[in-house]
Amino acid sequence: MKFMDQLLTFLQDRWLVVLIALVVLFVVIKIVKTVVKWVLVLAIVAGLIYYGSTYTEQLKDIGENVAATAKEAVNDLKEKAVQGLAGKDAKYKDNGDGTYTVTASGIRLDGKTGSDKVKITIAGVSAEFTLDDVLKKAVETAQKNG
Repeated sequence: MKFMDQLLTFLQDRWLVVLIALVVLFVVIKIVKTVVKWVLVLAIVAGLIYYGSTYTEQLKDIGENVAATAKEAVNDLKEKAVQGLAGKDAKYKDNGDGTYTVTASGIRLDGKTGSDKVKITIAGVSAEFTLDDVLKKAVETAQKNG
């Protein structure tokens, strides 16, 4: 079943390549009238099969690259947030409903008292993080600043 899913994905994404290969096959079959014809036909079919079988590997590599880039971007966001929130201009605000907000130079951290999750927003980009020791220290520093 995996092969069929892979084949369908390949045909949906690369239908133009398959169409061109079929046109070339028909031209070869009509023009060439010897054993060479069948060698060419087999070579084209083998090339299509090989290309289709390596297609999922290409998709997998692309997915891994996207995941690595996203993880790096999230880590950069967290690092910038910690640097900004650890400064003396960080302000802590108790929202009165069990939530709190820490702001500092365009960085906003929203959390709920007792929760281990916080939401950090920098320049309109938000991400949720686990409240680790570094972020706890930044929140405590902001509480002391007022």
